[in-house]
Amino acid sequence: MPEGVNAVLDTFLGASTDTTNAEFVIAGVPFDATSTFRKGAAEGPAAIRTASQHLESFCLLEGLKDDADSMPLTDIGDIAVSPTSAKSMLQSVEQIVNTLHNQQRKIILLGGEHSITFGAVRALPRDVILVHFDAHMDLRETYSGTPFSHACVMRRVVEHLGPSNLFQVGIRAVTREEYDYAQEQKIKYFTTQDVEQQGAQAIAEHLLSSIPFGPPLYISIDMDVLDPAFAPAVGNPEPGGLTTLQLLTMLRTLTPRADFLDITEVTPKYDQGTTALCAARLVITYLCAKARYQKEMQ
Repeated sequence: MPEGVNAVLDTFLGASTDTTNAEFVIAGVPFDATSTFRKGAAEGPAAIRTASQHLESFCLLEGLKDDADSMPLTDIGDIAVSPTSAKSMLQSVEQIVNTLHNQQRKIILLGGEHSITFGAVRALPRDVILVHFDAHMDLRETYSGTPFSHACVMRRVVEHLGPSNLFQVGIRAVTREEYDYAQEQKIKYFTTQDVEQQGAQAIAEHLLSSIPFGPPLYISIDMDVLDPAFAPAVGNPEPGGLTTLQLLTMLRTLTPRADFLDITEVTPKYDQGTTALCAARLVITYLCAKARYQKEMQ
């Protein structure tokens, strides 16, 4: 276990904490200091881990007849972060992700609020492509007095990577400031209406055809991309979202290219575990899709 990480009692799918032979490494980031509507995302990593232990790890839907348990997976616990300082949290996340990336691990982060993503992105090559699933653009310059708010995270990503390295899916709630910035920077985004009209599979295939071959792919999922009917326990729920099946379809299609995944904004006290179950299923599906892809490449 690397320095700067706190052990947890329950791991994802009961995975080992030994990183010796692990290809996939899970780490929690229990942080919600910039949350502005519903606090509690710091409890998200624990809730997702608990939910995972009550789901089947075998994936049957759409031909994914593989088992997440077959993957070399470890759960190193929670990154030790300041509970009050976003800047300090970003530094801690960056340090751990940098260490894991240098060890050639595939990284899965469990949030925590969405601000954690920028810390991970800073640790990765500058050509990394980020596919961002969210109800919101998160392109504000500042929010509640900080440029490192969850509402600003993709603005910081664009400044760091450039606008052509960001693709957004599920967007339906924006400010005029964010819309104008997205137009100015020519940021590519798909609304929930686009997904409904064109189909989830078509959107995912379009994304793959738009992403240059070679650079690493990072998938970042804010759970509020789902309609509150499917994921009510999030920090900023927004009606009119994706269905769970639409999101799973796109995740399956993109996963072969993706070596980095984060799941953010699970705020478990606002439901009876449904949202954490959805989040855990997303991680399991990612692992199963990776298993299938690796078999196909053999």
